[in-house]
Amino acid sequence: MPEESFVTDFYSNAQSLDIIVGYEEGAEPFHLFKADTVWRVLDHNLSRLLASKEIKTNVPLAIGKMTNLGIREQNNYSRQNIIDLAAPLQTKTNKAPDKAIVVLFLDGHFIKEGVLLDRVLGLNIDGSGIVAIFKPVILSASNKEASQVLVEQSTVTHEIGHVLGLVNNGVRATSAHHDVANGAHCTNSTCVMFWKNGEGEVSQFLNKFESGEDVLMFGGQCIADIAAK
Repeated sequence: MPEESFVTDFYSNAQSLDIIVGYEEGAEPFHLFKADTVWRVLDHNLSRLLASKEIKTNVPLAIGKMTNLGIREQNNYSRQNIIDLAAPLQTKTNKAPDKAIVVLFLDGHFIKEGVLLDRVLGLNIDGSGIVAIFKPVILSASNKEASQVLVEQSTVTHEIGHVLGLVNNGVRATSAHHDVANGAHCTNSTCVMFWKNGEGEVSQFLNKFESGEDVLMFGGQCIADIAAK
């Protein structure tokens, strides 16, 4: 079962945060672009988001540091399917100071209450340290590799933002940027926690990404919320 108080436990004693990535064969995450690791995007954003907390982050930068889950017969995934698949990968308890978030890359779509949702890029299991990324939806977001890569990294970053309490999702909003109408999201369209996260939204970061520069996608208000927690 997922940790139902991930945010509370996280900010009470966290010293380190590991990102554990598992992928279904055929749904491998992008890991290189122009011979450079694409996971530097998440690494930079997590480091900046948690800098005020002095929490050491460990993001796997190479595919060899991730877990191949093999070929699965299942095509689509419910909430419970995702929880069950993540459980063997979660090697840390959230009560200890060394924490972990599990990110799953799945070759299918999300099923909610029996309905297949074929436009969901990714999600966080509420209250837990579990994220699921739906690879077919990532690939359908654009026909350009650079945009697909950045949509994928943006989606991972966005969902981990939810895990860590954004926006007003366990970490109190310290300014008026909570988009109440769209759930736990940010009103700032230049922040990765904005409610839309497709090709159009990541285009603002594309030039920096393609040139190899660091890409900060968290807005200042979300960073300030974490700092005030």
